[in-house]
Amino acid sequence: MAKSATATASSEDYVVAASASAPGTIVNVDTPKLPGRYADESYKLFANVKVEPPTEEESRRIRQKSIRWILPFLCIGYHLMYVDKQTLGSSSILGILKDAKLNSNQYNWLSSIFYFGYLLAEWPQNLALQRFPVGKWLAGNLIVWGSILLLHIPCNNFASLFVVRFFLGLAEACIVPAFLLILSMFFTYEEQAWLMPCMWAAGNSSPITSGLLSYGVLHIDTGSFSSWKWFMVITGGLTVVYGVIVWLFFPDSPISAHFLTPNERAQAVLRIASNHSGIEQKRFKRYQLEEALRDPKTWLFFLHAWSQEMANGLTNQYSLIIKSFGYSTLETTLLGCVNGLVALASLLTSAYILYRYKNARAWVSAASYIPAMLSSILLMALPWSNKHGLLAAIYIRGTAGVAYSVVMIWAANCSAGHTKKTTVIALYHVGYGLGNIISPQLFQPQYKPRYIVTWAVILGVAGVLPFAIVLILRWYLVRENTRRDKLASQGLVHETAILEHVDSNSGVRTEEVVDARQLDLTDRENLAL
Repeated sequence: MAKSATATASSEDYVVAASASAPGTIVNVDTPKLPGRYADESYKLFANVKVEPPTEEESRRIRQKSIRWILPFLCIGYHLMYVDKQTLGSSSILGILKDAKLNSNQYNWLSSIFYFGYLLAEWPQNLALQRFPVGKWLAGNLIVWGSILLLHIPCNNFASLFVVRFFLGLAEACIVPAFLLILSMFFTYEEQAWLMPCMWAAGNSSPITSGLLSYGVLHIDTGSFSSWKWFMVITGGLTVVYGVIVWLFFPDSPISAHFLTPNERAQAVLRIASNHSGIEQKRFKRYQLEEALRDPKTWLFFLHAWSQEMANGLTNQYSLIIKSFGYSTLETTLLGCVNGLVALASLLTSAYILYRYKNARAWVSAASYIPAMLSSILLMALPWSNKHGLLAAIYIRGTAGVAYSVVMIWAANCSAGHTKKTTVIALYHVGYGLGNIISPQLFQPQYKPRYIVTWAVILGVAGVLPFAIVLILRWYLVRENTRRDKLASQGLVHETAILEHVDSNSGVRTEEVVDARQLDLTDRENLAL
């Protein structure tokens, strides 16, 4: 928490002493310089509110309040998002292929074009999340998302569906980054490690909802208004309603959280002090962007997202593949629910492990790829007549969702500085988008029905490669932490910094000792991270 300044400046520039320097010492070499408007929002809060760090009981109360208000929104949001993303796959057996006269290649491109839109919007959406209130921007995109789902209904050919799928991708690009930012504002890194799989469990269990909903709409007979159109009405309508609720009740940050008292808002920021970073900064910092692009771990996380998502073309193929094993349409809708159950069980198990054990992210992520790799091997090796075995092989692939959820929040936690963090998150989702653009094209008609080439590519690129990347990331980060621990043992790492206020009128300089976490420093500037 900041100590009182010796004078108040009406307009100032800040000179921040390097974190390795002793309090009260101005460092002239490699000293980050921040104008006052670039300080973290927490600095502005503590300039007006003086509170002591929360006691254990107060911290527990704030955490429980945050979980009660934040977690349900995130879980419902993830679930709706994944149900919405599966509308195309569900519609594939509900009549959209016939009504829109789609062939296999056109259907694959409807999957890919969604992620072209997603990729194009990823960077602008992340900039908007930094510039505007997170909750309100998220709500607006959810309302647009649901409205675009409803626009699928009048589409009756490939061209019209191609356009709405592209715009759907533009709207979705902000949703997961917004959830990640909110999570990082309210919870410690240790809490985020197990909360993220909980939320992802809610999202990846969506095949249960999609399967039951598909089964239900198959029994609606309204003539030319096909079953897949009812699917769009229900999912699009629910998403619009959810977006309105988010606008009304979802907080933008702890500083504006309506469910916390003014003192609790300040204590909520102090409660996550172990993150060694601030909560929010509304101004773009180019040097943090450049640092993110030079950081090797940024690209390891990017590569993981791309490789892992090279199997995600399955999202819109599951129903078609299961039906190709010889099951009826009604059987397929219900059998697809099991994918959600497997994902739900594996993600909740990983959340429990991460709750109980620290520093287990890499091991949990790597372990989740083992059943996924076995799935590809079985789908290539089992005889086509063994439809139950092939179906089981499809199901065990569902564990791979664990790695995506764990590594995604890992990437956000390893990066500090608001611009750097949003850059890393954006690049992670650029990798995600690229993988999802390419992966639907693996399911070419000439590979039917066994898709041997497809499963071989998925085994190598979406199984072995991300498995190896996770272990490389662990080695790299352990080495970096060891280096920092050594510096700390030598007394070279401090969590304080010096702000030098320069009055633009009189030129008078005053100094202020502050917590380095209030200055929106990156993980390379603040070695206590």
